[in-house]
Amino acid sequence: MATRIKSKTKYFCNDKEKLKEFIKSEGFIFKSSTLENDEYFLDTNFEMIDNDSCIRVRTVNNKDVILSFEGIVKNLSQIDIRDSRNVNLDISQKDNIISFLSDMGYYKYVSMNILKETFVKKDKEYYYSISIDTIENVGEFVDFDIYTDVEDKGAINNIFYDFERKVESCVKEHVNSKYRDYTSKYLYKNFLKGEFLNRILIELDKIFVNLDAYNIEDSIKDNLTMLNLELIEKLEQIGINIEIVYSNSDEIMVNTLKKILNKIGYNPKFINIKEIKEIAIKETLIIEKQKKIEFSEIAFMVLINKQ
Repeated sequence: MATRIKSKTKYFCNDKEKLKEFIKSEGFIFKSSTLENDEYFLDTNFEMIDNDSCIRVRTVNNKDVILSFEGIVKNLSQIDIRDSRNVNLDISQKDNIISFLSDMGYYKYVSMNILKETFVKKDKEYYYSISIDTIENVGEFVDFDIYTDVEDKGAINNIFYDFERKVESCVKEHVNSKYRDYTSKYLYKNFLKGEFLNRILIELDKIFVNLDAYNIEDSIKDNLTMLNLELIEKLEQIGINIEIVYSNSDEIMVNTLKKILNKIGYNPKFINIKEIKEIAIKETLIIEKQKKIEFSEIAFMVLINKQ
């Protein structure tokens, strides 16, 4: 485990090309352009959110995987002191790692694709990194990081102020949250209709993972299925109506499911797809293959933003 001192700030970007010209004029050197897929996992008790910590699975350029844990942060002005652990993995191990996290009781909170263009500069005391980050379906941002072994808050703050003064025409206000949290709130407001969301209809096979029609009782004990059922309960406790959509061909299986679930203390609501009118679909239906958001992500976005 390594401890690092890092000072950083993020901004909304409104003129990427002009910003690139400034970066080069300041002596920054282009380092890399990478495509990152970040998947964040949290616990259901929200202790990690409260402590500003998380587990992240990052896939770089569709080939390298980095499993990271970031611990509790001590805030000192713009300086973060953070304990972190990183493990490099082969891409073939990714699915097993995500299954392992699910088995341990961690849910996917949010995922995002980021095109990151990074420029760096180094002097005697500081290492600077500026990245222009394009988050798919969300927007463009600037991430300015300074690494140092010397904790000099005044000097570091002056560097930030000078940077902001010079690029005021290229960037807008600060992003006052981490990308993962900003993206979650953005998707919540734009995809899940924000505060107006009070009903979620979701496909049967998105809740009951690996459901076996011939051995229902054992197959619903799948860890992901049980986690989904817990999330449904949490959402219903805050007033979100969850209904699981099934077709006519699944009716016998659903009746069996209801009996088995009732025995183990779960009573989710089911609705036949023929009962859903077109207007209801437009207003309330959330299906991952359309929105590209998993049920656990939907649940966490609602739970966290409703707090």
